[in-house]
Amino acid sequence: MDTSRIEALFPRAVPGVRRRAGMLRKAASFAVVGLVNTAVDASVFFVALMGLQSAAASVRAFETAAGLCGCGDPDDLMLIAANLMGWVVGVTGSYVLNSTFTFAEESGRTLRLRDYGAFAASGVLGAIANTATLVLVAQVAPVWLAKGCAILVSFVVNFTMSHFVVFRKRRGPGEAGSRTP
Repeated sequence: MDTSRIEALFPRAVPGVRRRAGMLRKAASFAVVGLVNTAVDASVFFVALMGLQSAAASVRAFETAAGLCGCGDPDDLMLIAANLMGWVVGVTGSYVLNSTFTFAEESGRTLRLRDYGAFAASGVLGAIANTATLVLVAQVAPVWLAKGCAILVSFVVNFTMSHFVVFRKRRGPGEAGSRTP
């Protein structure tokens, strides 16, 4: 499609539309990666939760921990532990896929330990939002629904952090707004 006519008619609007279209493509790619990682996270979560709830030693350990710290009941602590297990596996897969596809331009499709650390650190905010939502909603709804609500909340937080913090465009030396080390 020849866009030169449109660009000639609307020279100021075209760059803004392109930026927004790029953002929408990234959000869609982030969502697809998120669906894959959601399946992984949820699978790890439910397997871990089932394991924690069915092992007598685990139940006793969580009862003891809850009694010692006074920080919730054993079921809530098991939800938190299983959720964090799913998060660790999910955040790793998410970093690899988002570096390779969603934010390929910004990352150069290169996996770096430092970037993984920044991605995981930025994901902590999403993990906190996810876990808090899970525990709160699980008080009044089935765990599967609570997990679904938690996933939606963390999507918004994680995309925002990834786009504006972790994978933001880096400016080269001499570009407007760049800082030289």
